[in-house]
Amino acid sequence: MSLPKIEYPMYEIYVKSLDRKVKFRPFLVKEEKILLMAKDGKDAESIRQAVNQIITNCVLEPIDVEALPLFDIEMIFLKLRAKSVGESVKLTFNCKNEVNGEVCNTDTDYKLELDKIDYEVPEGHDAKVMINDKQGVKLKYPTLKSIPTEDKSEFDLMLDSLIENIDYVFDGDQVYKITDVTEQEQIDFIESLNKETMDKIENFFLTSPKVVLKDTIACKKCGFEHQLHAESLLDFFI
Repeated sequence: MSLPKIEYPMYEIYVKSLDRKVKFRPFLVKEEKILLMAKDGKDAESIRQAVNQIITNCVLEPIDVEALPLFDIEMIFLKLRAKSVGESVKLTFNCKNEVNGEVCNTDTDYKLELDKIDYEVPEGHDAKVMINDKQGVKLKYPTLKSIPTEDKSEFDLMLDSLIENIDYVFDGDQVYKITDVTEQEQIDFIESLNKETMDKIENFFLTSPKVVLKDTIACKKCGFEHQLHAESLLDFFI
């Protein structure tokens, strides 16, 4: 006689790049094992593969995890963690408010509530960057595949990142997919860009959607109310 199949609760999460909700189940022991092994490995490739596998396992419909922007990966993983391990994390907050000319420097217990995380998109964010009046590039958001796993020079990493995250180049009505040209043509194009265009491209990545936590915490000693704005929350759990 075989053992009974265990039923799991199902949840939904809104995925911004897909503009729809997807269903998922919590972590199981096998996902916890994957995560622990990745933490022990401590290299970017192990962590990338672990996050990919865990989300693929837990999302109950077919999605291309490696094609999702990193901000969606972060949101899905944090919601998975919340429903699997706990909706809150106990932390300690150090107060830097000045009282009578001295820094308070008091530690206050703080509970990071994962249900308070949300997407934040700065105003004016645009994926199209103009090079001149008629030419420009359409950019993509970084994905798991774009996380560097090799030791390269800063310049080579920048080239790789741009090649990975340019969707297409346009010249008036003519569109050129970056994947349809040779690697040398890709490099030649990027090296022909001027500083103004590169600054615009950098601004696209700086103003990309983020997963943020906004909250307030009052110091237990001086009572000062701090406004919290935290990013890169995934670093707490991987």
